Amino acid sequence: MPDIPFWNKCNNKCVMCTNLPDFARQPGANYGLKGQIGKLERYLKGLGPVYLKNAGRAEFVSLTGGEPTIHPEFFKLLSYFRKRLPGLPITLLSNGRRFAARGFAEKFSSLARPPFSVAIALHGPSARLHDAVAGVKGSFAQTVAGLKNLLSIPGAPGVEVRLVLHGKNAAALDRTLKFLLKTFPDTSAYGVTVIHYELEGMSLANHGGLALRLRASAAKLGSCLPLIRRFAGLRLYHFPLCLVRKELRPLCWVTLPPEDRIYPPGKCGHCALKKNCLGLMLEYYRMFGDSELKPVKK
Repeated sequence: MPDIPFWNKCNNKCVMCTNLPDFARQPGANYGLKGQIGKLERYLKGLGPVYLKNAGRAEFVSLTGGEPTIHPEFFKLLSYFRKRLPGLPITLLSNGRRFAARGFAEKFSSLARPPFSVAIALHGPSARLHDAVAGVKGSFAQTVAGLKNLLSIPGAPGVEVRLVLHGKNAAALDRTLKFLLKTFPDTSAYGVTVIHYELEGMSLANHGGLALRLRASAAKLGSCLPLIRRFAGLRLYHFPLCLVRKELRPLCWVTLPPEDRIYPPGKCGHCALKKNCLGLMLEYYRMFGDSELKPVKK
């Protein structure tokens, strides 16, 4: 199953958002309850291309945005998707702010029957950094409150905290991990995913202040190894195996479809790690090339 744009509006203005402003300017009716139901039914019947990203993957669904939780018919749509896709893992991608309202979090938890998870982005260890990346004052407090609510509700969906690294926040990764360990010490109750940012949408428009090379991102991960080891479940997305420490390679996942990544033959052709490696994100390769890669001999 694909990534499904649940709603095209957002209550954040994240500097590294993979969407462009034109996406939010589309009529909301395009993503209304009736339209979403029609799209899903066409997809399930195999009536031509309906969704653009990961359309060929059948093992999960990602509900994306915009911010899905501000959809005016969020709960109706959520119930419909869960009913029509029974037993299929669904992940809701969110900034977590709406879950700061306890009643909203409780209703969501009652409808998001397993297998279901919610992935919430945290941009730093403080309001100063998080709010600067999210573009909204007060968003840090709401996101953290939302996480606290979801993690305290019996039977709530699984929670994943996503840390997207770029030039504005990568240096604070150690402090962000420490914040999570202090604020949410039971690391068995949630997962953490550290992601090197994608060169798409607003991340390209704002690239002067966001630019971060993979070798610098991987080096920061390496310096945080003692902290990383304290988490029960931590994943790494978008990192070539040759750039991260050996101890971190088992945490690296290949999550992008083949058309969004590349294995430069001059670097990856004879690398012993290629079979289980992401290679390079295609847009990253186009902008930065492959000089950072250090193929591992067989």
